[in-house]
Amino acid sequence: MEDRIDQQVDLFAGLTGPDSEPGRRFSTLLRFYHEILGCKYQHYGLWEGDPLTLQGLKTAQERYSEYLCSWIPDGVRRILDVGCGTGGNAMKLSAKGFEVEGLSPDPYQQEVFTTRTKLPFHLTTCQAFRPDETYDLVLMSESAQYIALDELFPAVARCAPGGHLLACDYFVVKKDGSRMAKSGHALDAFLEQAEHNGLVMERSEDITDKVTPTLDLARIWLNSYVNPSLRILFESFHAKRPRLARMAFRLLRKKHDRFADWQHRLDSKKFARAKRYKTFLFRVE
Repeated sequence: MEDRIDQQVDLFAGLTGPDSEPGRRFSTLLRFYHEILGCKYQHYGLWEGDPLTLQGLKTAQERYSEYLCSWIPDGVRRILDVGCGTGGNAMKLSAKGFEVEGLSPDPYQQEVFTTRTKLPFHLTTCQAFRPDETYDLVLMSESAQYIALDELFPAVARCAPGGHLLACDYFVVKKDGSRMAKSGHALDAFLEQAEHNGLVMERSEDITDKVTPTLDLARIWLNSYVNPSLRILFESFHAKRPRLARMAFRLLRKKHDRFADWQHRLDSKKFARAKRYKTFLFRVE
């Protein structure tokens, strides 16, 4: 029972980007998106008035993937998709004629990615990766946040010397000590480190308002399905084993409080105050 509740905590933590132990949470989130929701993508959606439904999410995620493709500069042929998930973006890029390879340290991603895409995959971290051949562009769609800044840009320069970095992610802009401000790189530090490592920004765009409906939908699901389901399960367990249920509740109180804390991270208004979701195209000097 404790493990199940912990997975629920990890799942919804992952919706807004965990700030610790990313491997397990991210794998849980991927399985939820892929196996339960049937989504091709594991990133935020780019919303344009779509309904806050599962189909609306899939449409918004498809639009997000097309949006990423529109940022690929002329002359790019080989792309390394860092934190490639289950291969949705890689498949779209491959269909458009790019040579794409995936990279992730997660065996679950390797299994699904290689089965779905038939594309090359590297089971490792970006920091540890030593490519046999270099790439024209490194794609980081919601994966830059998991790599320390002092390792991120040297890894990009190693993988794509003279090429490009396309990073689409959220960044902290208000360091107010809140839980919301603890996940994601600080925007000013990210840009400073990029410049320090010789990357030149060619384009940028703020798409915060177009992605935050993803959080609104997650909050709807949480309040409409997850919380009532957990309450029903606990009440049923309590009715059959009241003493054991009370003992379990005391033991899992910290998990419960942590889960409640994570729910605040699905508040799109708080997200927009503390963070900005940005797209950057850098040239690697």
